[in-house]
Amino acid sequence: MLSRAATATLTAATHRSYLGSDPSDTAATLTAAVHTAGQVATVLLIVTAAAAFYLFTCLVWPFGKCRRCKGVGKFKSPFGKAYRRCGKCDGSGLRVRLGRHVINHMRAVRGAGQNSTSKGDK
Repeated sequence: MLSRAATATLTAATHRSYLGSDPSDTAATLTAAVHTAGQVATVLLIVTAAAAFYLFTCLVWPFGKCRRCKGVGKFKSPFGKAYRRCGKCDGSGLRVRLGRHVINHMRAVRGAGQNSTSKGDK
């Protein structure tokens, strides 16, 4: 009859390590790594394409609905028929989208570099 300690020792001794002691294991590991690198490259390509598409839409449509008033620009009072303007969008119902803020920042940085007063020539 085997004890639990002997069973654990036999199980551990029969399994190979993942450090590549067998040459066929390293080939399988390399194949898995290449397959994983291809998946990572595909995911990065998809994320880059999605970000480029979002920035393009922010370039074409720079404004979105105000989140506080849902694009209406005003609020109705809880009692009566009085309205007041939304304080967040000043009654326009619009907000600048996050991607448009990024585009505006990139343009400002590029413009600051081109409009520099130091030309480098002395």
